Amino acid sequence: MTRFFAVVACVFFGVVALQYMLIRFVLPKRLSTVASIGLSFFITSTINIIPFMYMGSGRIFDQLPWWHRELIIFPYVVLIIASAFSGALFLVVLCASSVLPKLWSRFDTSRRDFLANSARLCSGTSLGVLVYGAYYENKTPEVSKLALSYRGLHPDLCGFRLVHITDIHAGPLISFETIAQVVSRANALKPDLIVLTGDYVNHNPAYIDGCLRLLDELEAPAGVFGVYGNHDYYTGIKAMRRGFSKTRISMLSDGRLAANGLDGVLNIIGVEDPVSGWATDAQFGDLGKVSELVVPDQFNMLLSHRPGIFKVCCDVDIQLTLAGHTHGGQFIVPGVGDRGFSLAGLFVTYTHGLYESERDREVRMYVSRGIGTIVAPVRLFCKPEIVEVTLTAA
Repeated sequence: MTRFFAVVACVFFGVVALQYMLIRFVLPKRLSTVASIGLSFFITSTINIIPFMYMGSGRIFDQLPWWHRELIIFPYVVLIIASAFSGALFLVVLCASSVLPKLWSRFDTSRRDFLANSARLCSGTSLGVLVYGAYYENKTPEVSKLALSYRGLHPDLCGFRLVHITDIHAGPLISFETIAQVVSRANALKPDLIVLTGDYVNHNPAYIDGCLRLLDELEAPAGVFGVYGNHDYYTGIKAMRRGFSKTRISMLSDGRLAANGLDGVLNIIGVEDPVSGWATDAQFGDLGKVSELVVPDQFNMLLSHRPGIFKVCCDVDIQLTLAGHTHGGQFIVPGVGDRGFSLAGLFVTYTHGLYESERDREVRMYVSRGIGTIVAPVRLFCKPEIVEVTLTAA
């Protein structure tokens, strides 16, 4: 944990340094050096001291009314991310500008104006893009529909529809109103089965009862099943287990259950999250227990918060794995490869969408982009999603 906090501290001070540099160049050049330094330091300090003021005020940050979230929290977080991103971009421009005077003598006299305009352009563009990502693309989950065909599929599963919801992250960035809308849209699809794959609450236990009360309204004839994610441990796994025990949702922890009315047909397996490796492929270790939970001659479905489990279970006869955790990276660069380049790809193997085993193309995994976000309430080319899967006979 000491190492984690050291990394966080380094990132924080790096962001502060980028903000300070950017502000210095954005300020009017008519200011004296002393005034420019003092004003830049004041603005940077004010921006970054706001979270500490909330923490020391005795108010529960997560329980602020909706207008605080929309008019204070969202803009503030967007400002922080935009300043860090545009500061990093401007640093590249700054380094490049030190070479230009050697190539063009006249550039040296206009360097200050060029850098000031570059800083304003970087800031304005970053802020505009991130505001769009926060207030438009991040708002309404889309329903991703896919049909998966299997040879020898049991007649009772032909046309069987399931809905997958993951990574809600109830907290200051995801309101109860948003969760209620997700539940309503999922129920409106009238699926046969609903599955949940973890991270229901971001970190504050005060959100547990409200979030789970809403999730308990999910309806499906074959049942609602779920597993826990790493953020459920950060929130407090004992409190999460107590909360789910009061609902009709069947939670799996390295175990299996038959779907309601489909005993001997559909075997649902759920694995516990390893918690370690927050931003990397988690090490699940020996999956001998998972192999023991597989039932031959049935359709085996695996629920896992982390998609990294597919590395070690793609050789096991589990026809469909459903996972989340990555949020799709929240930023996807379209047009790169078959599914676009996700920022999550810098850390994990499976980022979003459908994957197939090389051994057997009917052994598949779908990684959902999820509902909530972490760090910043911003998504670009990576809308939140509710997944609907229809099983068909090949």
